[in-house]
Amino acid sequence: PPLDDVEIWEYLNIDKNTNPDYICSADNILIDDESFEMVLLTEVLEHLENPIKVLNECKRILKKDGKLIATIPFMYALHADPYDFQRWTNVKIRMELTKLGFKNINIESMGSLFAVTYDLFHISLNKESKNRNAIKNKLIRRLIMPILAKLFLSLDIKYMYKSKAITTGYYIEATK
Repeated sequence: PPLDDVEIWEYLNIDKNTNPDYICSADNILIDDESFEMVLLTEVLEHLENPIKVLNECKRILKKDGKLIATIPFMYALHADPYDFQRWTNVKIRMELTKLGFKNINIESMGSLFAVTYDLFHISLNKESKNRNAIKNKLIRRLIMPILAKLFLSLDIKYMYKSKAITTGYYIEATK
């Protein structure tokens, strides 16, 4: 549904310091079957030890014809918060959702060659911020990266159709 139609957002996390509505693991959600019209997983699946179990839980708590919306990175630097376990291709995503019984599966690439290049460059500058190049990297991040961001975004939009195999990640919609 459009954001204006959302009556309430409820949030699950294992970290009580984030003030979630539900403090539990996503692979054992303490919620009744068919409780929600929509489940949103943004940049979560790569951090899960048991992503199939979590997707199955999502299906369980979705109402009939409920919608799963998810995003998952693909060509992106390792990022551990707390862990980074996997990257899935669009084929793997579709296969697993189909096995679980989801239907109307739509998977879209999010960013292509220029977005991937920008992300990796930006992340490498941040990772190198504690070395002897820290001041130079800070200047690059503040002065040059905003210009590159606009340039790379426009190039990414223009050429995305040519490089679907190179993507920052996937946007996924599926119906129970």
